[in-house]
Amino acid sequence: MLLIKRVIYSASGYLLKIALVLTMLMMFATVADVLLRAVINRPIPGVYELTRYALAVIVFTSLGWSQMHKVHIAIDLIMTRLSAFWQNIIDVVNYILAVITFSLSFWQMIIYTGRLYSTNLVTTVLRAHVYPWVLVSAIGMLFFTLVLLVDLLNVVNKLVKGVEIGEPASHWNS
Repeated sequence: MLLIKRVIYSASGYLLKIALVLTMLMMFATVADVLLRAVINRPIPGVYELTRYALAVIVFTSLGWSQMHKVHIAIDLIMTRLSAFWQNIIDVVNYILAVITFSLSFWQMIIYTGRLYSTNLVTTVLRAHVYPWVLVSAIGMLFFTLVLLVDLLNVVNKLVKGVEIGEPASHWNS
């Protein structure tokens, strides 16, 4: 289990690096576009398209890392008043629902990628294929789902045996 967890966390870290590089490239392209508009009144063709698709990839490739480090927002007004047992029960239900939801989302993104590939959809200005952007976003969704699955197994293990596999799997105890 620890090896699988390490592999998933490592891959999520690499996906985060993709998000960071795309963020930097998007920033440089946007600044250059604004400067060229101001100086010579000519934008860089396709910056809007690239920014739009890069932003989607940035969001999806950083989800797994965010879940690993529990940086998503959690409202704990009621949860902190419950016993650890009930917190774990609620976490199990939440993680089951999240794994199911994001597994379905990943599956639909893969189907959508296939449809984009088969229809040969390209962007308006740059004529770049759209499917690679959706495919990378789907891979980000896959690793987010796998991190959620590891967290689910951790909470179930904690509930059954009273032992954690690694870091805390709950927002409530961190």
